[in-house]
Amino acid sequence: MLARTLISVIDDDEDVRVSITSLLESLGFTIEAFPSAVDFLNSETIRHTQCLIADVHMPHMTGLELCRHLRQSDHPIPTILITAYPDDGVRSRALDQGVICYLPKPIEQDRLLGCIHSALKRAKQDREPS
Repeated sequence: MLARTLISVIDDDEDVRVSITSLLESLGFTIEAFPSAVDFLNSETIRHTQCLIADVHMPHMTGLELCRHLRQSDHPIPTILITAYPDDGVRSRALDQGVICYLPKPIEQDRLLGCIHSALKRAKQDREPS
């Protein structure tokens, strides 16, 4: 099941992208990583992503703006936002907009995995007919 589960990671910090990608691949997930929200939006990966992990603070389009864009463009993807600069106001807005989790960096592995499982559960529910 995990090998067919596509998680996309978007972070402008290459070290963070590589770290999260390596961790999740070691756990059996299929990962696509992008340095920006724009690169992700211009890829075919968007249609197959079941969980999105995105940095909050990125140039050109923030993680929160990306979530809003995906919802408005009929590509809602269960999303986990990560940040090196936690902000309670941003966290509250993100969760109000349906973000699964808002995690501070450095990311605790167990918390990240719990959030991924919640996101994948939501993705499965979203795919099931009502």
